[in-house]
Amino acid sequence: MRVTELGVLWRCGLLRVQPRQVVLILRAWWRCRNSFAFLSTTAAVRWGERVALEDDDGALTFAELHRRSLALAHRLSGEAGLRVGSQVALRASNGRGFVVGLLACTRLGADVLPLAPDLPPLVTEAILRRQQIEGLLCEADSAEAVPCWPWLSDLAQTTVEPPPVARGGQLVVLTSGTSGISKGIRRRPTLNQLLPLALGLLQSLNLRTHRPIVAALPLHHGYGLATLAMALALGSPLHVATRYEVEPLLERLDPEEAPVLVTVPTLLKRWLDGGPGETRPTTIITGSAPLDAGLCARLLAQLGPVLFNLYGSTEAGLIALAPPETLLQSPGSVGRPLPGNAVRVVDSQEQEVQPGQVGRILARGPFVLPSRPDGWRDTGDLGQWDRHGNLSVRGRADGMIVSGGENVYPYEVEEVLSSHPDVAEAVVWAVSDEAFGQRLAAAVLPRPGGKLEEGALLEWLKERLERHKRPRVIRVVAEIPRNPLGKVDRVKLRSQIVG
Repeated sequence: MRVTELGVLWRCGLLRVQPRQVVLILRAWWRCRNSFAFLSTTAAVRWGERVALEDDDGALTFAELHRRSLALAHRLSGEAGLRVGSQVALRASNGRGFVVGLLACTRLGADVLPLAPDLPPLVTEAILRRQQIEGLLCEADSAEAVPCWPWLSDLAQTTVEPPPVARGGQLVVLTSGTSGISKGIRRRPTLNQLLPLALGLLQSLNLRTHRPIVAALPLHHGYGLATLAMALALGSPLHVATRYEVEPLLERLDPEEAPVLVTVPTLLKRWLDGGPGETRPTTIITGSAPLDAGLCARLLAQLGPVLFNLYGSTEAGLIALAPPETLLQSPGSVGRPLPGNAVRVVDSQEQEVQPGQVGRILARGPFVLPSRPDGWRDTGDLGQWDRHGNLSVRGRADGMIVSGGENVYPYEVEEVLSSHPDVAEAVVWAVSDEAFGQRLAAAVLPRPGGKLEEGALLEWLKERLERHKRPRVIRVVAEIPRNPLGKVDRVKLRSQIVG
């Protein structure tokens, strides 16, 4: 490790360890290796009486979190037979049940699949079958195709001996599935994979130990799991709630506490529209969905240089980061690759595109799961470099529409529609057409007080878009459906329009 990297760890407070704690931390490393259980054990050793988690039911210290996860691990081992390599699903709302359940399962070396708490029964059954899950750890009993352990609503608090040494275990994280079936991506991170990214984030975000972290997002997704890991590693109190709303979470804190807010663009917009209260984050991290350039500029103007925009995916992890100075220069962009990562934007012939041109985004790095023999991963996203060398994401490659032999990128049409004074948001997709092969359809959400007529919008577009880029049909909608991470649920939207 270089001197500069040691300097980053020292400045954020992670190297300030008491000598008597070193032996306990090394013992935890020997037992758990790279897992949430190791982070939890280390936090309990270093900061046992500090608040680790505050949810709808109150606060838990790191020591309490550690003891409850040990007790649950013993119960899962003894009564459910969980062991290294067991395939278990975890379904719980944002709060202590989810966190304790995750720590207990990883402590036993089980492979853990976190699930959304509101998944429909048939969807849950299909996922459990597809991922070959042996049992479901949850908060309430339910009829499932696998054994159900509803133990998360009654968590023991007694101190028990550690369960057997378990160094295995993977996290199975579902992709967002907004354009199709969710896939389970299996992860067993190593120190060599995590350290470059962690150091890059610590330095770029200027994080410090014990700063409150407000997570207005679901913990069961990769973005939420990374936020939980960050809080455990930094000894920071993590504030979560069943409802993913920014202001109610910020209201728990004193204005002087200078929290870090981690959320998604949709909730940021809702928070700004409602008017931020007295507690203002000094760092805001957003990701998992596109950041609109207008929202980006508005937030920076209102709150100052506090916004960081992350880009990544379940398969590739964190790829790039745009700090405030980059967002002032290139609003809505995702900046440049994080340390240890590399990004290319290529055309159909695998040639690098010029700035301003759109191509497919390829990523490579220690945490990226390669999809090609050369070690690169095709992210499936479209992107372009600007003249400043910053990357902007321009939608999904499989969303490109070929209409009458012409390529149309939905983002081009969405940007023009969104520039209409009465349009708050627009979503564009393809529909079959006998003459052109494919034509475009669009859904538009009016601004408050705005009046939109489909025919008038089509006329308005004639002066602004070529014929092959103009939607054949436009529907005015009262709401655009999204998943918990704020991504547009295009499958649901299309079904609503067709219906």
